[in-house]
Amino acid sequence: MFRRFSWLCPPLPLIWTRYRRHAMHALVQHGYGGAEALSLENGPVPEPGPGDIRVRVMACGANASDWEFIRGYPFYARLAGGRVKGRILGSDVCGTVDKIGPGVSGLSIGQTVLADTFGHFGGFAEFCCAPARLWRPVPQGLDPVIAAALPQSGVIALMGVADRVRPGMRVLLNGAGGGSGPLALQMAVAAGAEVTAVDNALKAPLLHRLGATRVIDYRATDFAAEGQRYDHILDLWGTRSVRTIRRCLAPGGLYLLVGGPMARVVEFSFWGTAVSLLSGTKSTLLLAKQGPERLPELMNRVLSGNLAPEIGEVAALEDAALALSRMGAGQIAGKLVIRMAEA
Repeated sequence: MFRRFSWLCPPLPLIWTRYRRHAMHALVQHGYGGAEALSLENGPVPEPGPGDIRVRVMACGANASDWEFIRGYPFYARLAGGRVKGRILGSDVCGTVDKIGPGVSGLSIGQTVLADTFGHFGGFAEFCCAPARLWRPVPQGLDPVIAAALPQSGVIALMGVADRVRPGMRVLLNGAGGGSGPLALQMAVAAGAEVTAVDNALKAPLLHRLGATRVIDYRATDFAAEGQRYDHILDLWGTRSVRTIRRCLAPGGLYLLVGGPMARVVEFSFWGTAVSLLSGTKSTLLLAKQGPERLPELMNRVLSGNLAPEIGEVAALEDAALALSRMGAGQIAGKLVIRMAEA
């Protein structure tokens, strides 16, 4: 009898397998705040639309922009963040192709891929859908956790340092101990620059190890008040005025602002160019280009031994909310990466 009607009560492992195909765990945001604004939830596995692929996420790098979207601060995070309730953040995604949407070619099921899905997000989950054009194959031998540390942080470092710094330059990196900073520091040292790295004292050993000529604890010393002048400043979190920064630049020097309070971003957007014309220096925003174009370059730098992402913490998805809070408080030296349980 049980054999004849066994289809009415399939084995428990089969029930679980069927459930897993249609449900996933995800870190979901329901408002602005800290870790309390996030919850680990079960939800439907997304379906790829035309031109999209679905990836089974192995690891997702966390960025300062994720924390800004969670907090809703600076204000531009609210302007650019879109709908908050039910949002799944995370954009530096490494995983394996799980399903291919209509009209997609060049990728195959089971292939390991990497993308910056900024604007689509979805990386803090077991599955993520995004346009196929964003994804690039991950070379064999590259750890998914390492790969996930590269997209946004790596492009900022390339555009902010590798594309501009030359031998003998005096370079200052403000916010040097987070996700982008260690990559930028390595690139500046490799270019032959003399690098001053600024962050909190917790991150000083890391910055010294990566080759910084000098490390400043911003809680003890204001680099802008020392009277030193630099040829190149990459400011990952800017709080100083255009006028103050101008005094920190050598003739012909360049200041690049990545992020900071809304007032500073607006100030440099409007007044940076005007002051630059009068002072013989240049101060502007670094508008990092989101996209896949430079991902192969970053991955090749790692595989060749010329670049090594500094992973400060690897957290499970169920611990991600508190880990993101620690990252936002500056308590993680290096990059935070969220790794999925099945990775």
